[in-house]
Amino acid sequence: MANFKLSVVAPDRTVFEDEVRSAVFPAVYGYFGIWSNHEPMLVALKPGLVSYVDAKGQDHFVSISGGFLETSGAGAIVLAQDAVRSSEIDLAEAEAQLEEARKVLRGESSSMTLDQAMHEFDKATSRRELVRRQR
Repeated sequence: MANFKLSVVAPDRTVFEDEVRSAVFPAVYGYFGIWSNHEPMLVALKPGLVSYVDAKGQDHFVSISGGFLETSGAGAIVLAQDAVRSSEIDLAEAEAQLEEARKVLRGESSSMTLDQAMHEFDKATSRRELVRRQR
């Protein structure tokens, strides 16, 4: 199976860039995967996990907070609002963000709007899941 170049870029840095066998992305309308020589496309992404299989066949994950994916025959690039690897996640902070979002979703008072709470809920959930998968 041919490899392709995958880049995951946040506004302040490149989080990941290397050759991979395949990758799966959290698109707004569901998760989907790509392999090398994928048709060119531009896709909106929601908060979730980007998973990829490296050239050696090992699974890896990056948590993103939404953004866009652009594919071409040569590779794919994720332009993420925010992206982190498991080693960069403070689990206690993610749990606190998750609880704050839950308060809003339950109708309790908060400085967050409902849209912000839903976004924070998805973001914190994916970060917690990433930490659990990397243990």
